[in-house]
Amino acid sequence: MTTQLLYLAASLAGVAAIVGFCILLFGHAVAKIDADAAEARLRDDVPGFRKGAIALSPDSHAALVEDARDGALYLVIAQGAGLVTRKLSAGYVRDTARKGAALDLRLADFTFPKARLFFAEEESARAWEARLSHAS
Repeated sequence: MTTQLLYLAASLAGVAAIVGFCILLFGHAVAKIDADAAEARLRDDVPGFRKGAIALSPDSHAALVEDARDGALYLVIAQGAGLVTRKLSAGYVRDTARKGAALDLRLADFTFPKARLFFAEEESARAWEARLSHAS
């Protein structure tokens, strides 16, 4: 039993050392989203994308962006050092709930089931909630 505990402790110490070494080498920066970064990522992901209306969260971790070409709405979220995009189409957005200046999205995506977006003011959250109502 003590041998197994020693192996477990050594394994945990090894994993912690590897994680620490990776952080030392590569850092632990979290991507920040601005209008240009969101547009660039969507241009890479969506052929023919043209930026329309955009709402950036004050913490620079999320954005809602409209494609001016066809009116489609996209969610851009900072995940680690990169940006993740999702098209907010009918059936993909299961539910939206606004709480003041925050907008909670429940998505039909097991890899990304929920998102919470913070807005600078409640009016922006209300306006984007109305835009998203067609997608839920």
